[in-house]
Amino acid sequence: MRRALEVHHLNVELIWVQDGQAALGFVDRADSGEITANPDLVLLDLNLPRATGMRILERMRRSPRLAGTPVIMVTSSGSQSDKDAAMKMGAAHYFQKPSDLAGFMQLGGIVRTLLGDAKAAAG
Repeated sequence: MRRALEVHHLNVELIWVQDGQAALGFVDRADSGEITANPDLVLLDLNLPRATGMRILERMRRSPRLAGTPVIMVTSSGSQSDKDAAMKMGAAHYFQKPSDLAGFMQLGGIVRTLLGDAKAAAG
């Protein structure tokens, strides 16, 4: 993911969380005010250990602080029902991980589009 962002000249700060439980904790800390800056965008894997991406997305959509944060679901799943569920729950985009590096690099362009070129460059 980091390389896909770099290729598209996105100067962004990445905050990684270890698993789904840590992601839920991040949302809770944002809501409590412990984390003061909201993320501009979230890249969320559908199949995280300890809590699914769908559970995290659902929790974000109920969050007073993160409800409007754009989310790109990143997954190996090509299931139409997974895509439909993610989009219905408010994902901004559903990115199926391709099998080749060139395809994966397209993720940077999607992020640039969602952030807006000026905001992305200012990072």
